[in-house]
Amino acid sequence: MKFWNYRIGLLAAIAVVYLTGNLAFDKHEDNLTRGDSGQYYLHVLSFFLYDDVGDYDRSLTEMRKLYPNVPDPRDDIYGIRPTETGRYYIKYTTGTPLMEAPFFLLAHAYAKIDSRYPANGWSEPYQLVLNLGTLCYLLVAFYWLAGILERYFSRRIVVLTCLTIAFATNLFYHGTYVIMSHGFLFFDYCLLLLLTLRFYERPGIARALGVGLVVGLIGITRVPEIISVLIPVLWGIKSRQEFFERIRYFLRNFHLPVALIVGVLLVFSIQFTYWYYVSGKLVFNPYQGEGFNFLEPKIHRAWFDFSNGWLIYTPVMAFSLVGLWWLRRYVPGALLPVLAFVGLHCFIHYSYYAWTFFPGLGQRPMVETYPLLALGLAACYAQMHKVRALSWLPVPILLIFSALNLFQTWQMKEGIIWSERHNRAFYVETFGATQPSLQALRAYDSRQIQPDSSDLSFLDTIVTSASFSSEQWDTLAIDSLGRTSILPVGTEFATLAENLPLSTNIHYVGVSLLAFATEKGRIWHRDKGANLMVEIIQKDGKVWKWAAIKPGVHIGNPGHSIWTMGEVEQWGEAGFFMKIPKSLPDGATLKIYIFNPDRQALYIDDLVVTAWQRR
Repeated sequence: MKFWNYRIGLLAAIAVVYLTGNLAFDKHEDNLTRGDSGQYYLHVLSFFLYDDVGDYDRSLTEMRKLYPNVPDPRDDIYGIRPTETGRYYIKYTTGTPLMEAPFFLLAHAYAKIDSRYPANGWSEPYQLVLNLGTLCYLLVAFYWLAGILERYFSRRIVVLTCLTIAFATNLFYHGTYVIMSHGFLFFDYCLLLLLTLRFYERPGIARALGVGLVVGLIGITRVPEIISVLIPVLWGIKSRQEFFERIRYFLRNFHLPVALIVGVLLVFSIQFTYWYYVSGKLVFNPYQGEGFNFLEPKIHRAWFDFSNGWLIYTPVMAFSLVGLWWLRRYVPGALLPVLAFVGLHCFIHYSYYAWTFFPGLGQRPMVETYPLLALGLAACYAQMHKVRALSWLPVPILLIFSALNLFQTWQMKEGIIWSERHNRAFYVETFGATQPSLQALRAYDSRQIQPDSSDLSFLDTIVTSASFSSEQWDTLAIDSLGRTSILPVGTEFATLAENLPLSTNIHYVGVSLLAFATEKGRIWHRDKGANLMVEIIQKDGKVWKWAAIKPGVHIGNPGHSIWTMGEVEQWGEAGFFMKIPKSLPDGATLKIYIFNPDRQALYIDDLVVTAWQRR
């Protein structure tokens, strides 16, 4: 009874925090209509409600009646696309929709009997139940994970480990903020671990089949995850001799691997059937145009880059990696499968062209490794507990990193940070911030940490009110004050100033101008705005360093949001500081120009370039 109460208490604590997160982030409606989450759900709707698999016209028509501002995924080159058969296909596989289906059916049954809500797949019961579905899976997963860990560790270590995974990692983001595959996969891997342990306790066909069914479910949730088969195959092997003994064991008892393979194929038949229906092929590549480069995996960047780096945004998991050193001491047969699975998992996923895997508040493919890495984290905590001077440390680790993770999740919700588009300068400027700032906006665009002006001494004005080439620019009076400004016409490149001398006594260069974007030339996509480019040029004409901002974003943006394109039909100032490194090459000069490949109609005036020193 004590064991039961201990696990229920653990789940209650997790449930309270996750439910609070779900209510606080208030993102239910968007989760069913946009991005990956929307297309997973479209699988469910098209099969159970609108009967238009391979066409999706009825499903999408009904969605856009309710949400006219949501883009049609058939217009997206990476969205719903046609095959040679004339049918359309959703590139996302069917594992997540399969796990969503029970919650959809529950919500649909309620909507059918409650006349207040239309049974259309989008009303409040669907939004509520589907968003809480991930939490239900996670609570069951943590119940299993606690039981697995308690085989090897004390109850104190089990609680600390589970709470750390729940609150201090980006699993919280995937359990509250988005509905994607990773929360479901966390459940799947906990179940796979549990069935693997039970299989080796008493091997048999039924248990091998169960392991195969879960591996198949993982595989149709994310196809590269089929490597999860390494976990049951390698579990318990501690030496080379035991590796070969395992091979001989499966050869003698070939019915066991056969049962496992049958289980995998039974579940995979769902995906094969879908692919065949939409494409006429049993095996079909739905990610056409989105490839892998296995010769250049980006594992280091995926872990440490400020653009969604795993250990940047989930730093607590560094302790799980450290704990692998002692894992053999606590869970003797786990080290090989953990290393093999996590290593190959990272190699495959971070060979993908979009290695940042947005959104995710860090690397979302790592979420499904947490049931395995929980063993390493528990080993690290257990080792700390053995050392009197360190025995207290796991509790502050849990509290500090949980606070950081929950706070950064809130920052994502408020638009203060944007982890998948981060850079070091923007991370520094927004760390601990409770609202957007001009310094952070400048750092986001320029990738330069912006100095506090009170720490600088003014040296000189290098350029003010520069004259511009009339061959490149048209002159036009804009406002009633008679301000005369300039506009790049029909060109993507226009020089504002060049050959400006630099010296090593200059620590920062400040560049600013006034800008005015027109309604007629409004650009909605942030990345397509004109760029104010600042380059340091070597004697040989090569660019030694550069930085840039998008002036249009800074105008009419009093909240300094990184998400907006700014307002039009008003003047405003845009500028930033560029750091001049001590290793400045001799004879280097400064060049400033507008790079405008998408031809944003942006008027500019009053360019000012200044030189500064640190105090």
